[in-house]
Amino acid sequence: MKRNIFSIGFISVVLFIVLGACAGLAASEALQGTEQEINSAFSNQITPVISGDYIVWQDERDGNWDLYMYDMSAGRTETSLFNGPKDEIEPAISGSRVVLADNRRGNYDIYMYDIATKKEVQVTSDKSEQKEPAISGDIIVWTDRRNQNTDIYMYDLTTKEETRITDDKADQSQPAVWGNIIVWKDTRNGNEDIYMYDISAGKESPVVMDSAAQTNPVIEGDYIVWEDRRAGNLDIYMYEISTGKEKPVCTDPTPQKTPAISDGRIVWADGRIKGTNIFIYDIATGQEKTISTASEYESNPSIDGNRIVWQDKRKGAMDIFMFTEDASETESTAGEKTEAETGSKAPLGIYPVSAGVIAAYLIITSEKKGKRKT
Repeated sequence: MKRNIFSIGFISVVLFIVLGACAGLAASEALQGTEQEINSAFSNQITPVISGDYIVWQDERDGNWDLYMYDMSAGRTETSLFNGPKDEIEPAISGSRVVLADNRRGNYDIYMYDIATKKEVQVTSDKSEQKEPAISGDIIVWTDRRNQNTDIYMYDLTTKEETRITDDKADQSQPAVWGNIIVWKDTRNGNEDIYMYDISAGKESPVVMDSAAQTNPVIEGDYIVWEDRRAGNLDIYMYEISTGKEKPVCTDPTPQKTPAISDGRIVWADGRIKGTNIFIYDIATGQEKTISTASEYESNPSIDGNRIVWQDKRKGAMDIFMFTEDASETESTAGEKTEAETGSKAPLGIYPVSAGVIAAYLIITSEKKGKRKT
């Protein structure tokens, strides 16, 4: 009987590990690289985004929200991009183009600023609110309230044409765009789901319609990533467009939130150590590592290539920090093989932890059979 109790306890522990573990390697393994503070001006600096040598963020140092930029190619200089008396918020960046929501006319409109040419473009002028901009190449998307509810709109910088993407009476928000695909959070089914729109095909389709909430989608190439509450807390999930397959990236009982993606690698803010820290997951290798655990207040990460930026409250106010991955680490990761290539699964195609569950089950089964014989 004692052996049965031990075996059942063993199964419970292993099941907890299975259900609570995130994909990839142990959370304690750190990505090799250098961390540095980008900005620590008075008051708060939040929502950083990065593209190449440019980091842009929302800054409160002058008593309202402005946008500032840090240029790593120009002697690592900091510059204010927008510093008017009204608020400029929610920056997004693609190449040298920055989009934002600007309240200079008494309501939020979408503007675009090209760092390379120093030219500013007003994208929207409707008297209702336009917010949550995102950009990829020549395509800008945002949320728009001109129809009394929140819809997704698009503007093509090449054709100078504006297009309404969604017309459902429920709210659509949190848009993201990559190439010809737009993704967003959608409430038409009575809860928060993820939908997508193919610009080339002119076709809308659902990505995930689970009864729990799916929020904050991001996209790059073939992958859509989002926050998911189906387990009762925030986890990170992923959808592969070409195959139509969905996969959990991290399903730990603590929260994982605000994902971003670049070059097939996903970063997010993770609560499993202490406070929130920045983690990274490589889709190709299935490996997960920590980026920074130096603070308990790391959030809103953004990634481009080997650089990750985030907002950090370790000094009392929100500042901007950056991690630069070592070149040797990037080369090492590129040369590693996936589990499928290395055959790291157990003989029956079962992951080692799952095999432990089955082994414990067999112990109990064999004991029960032994008792029947006596």
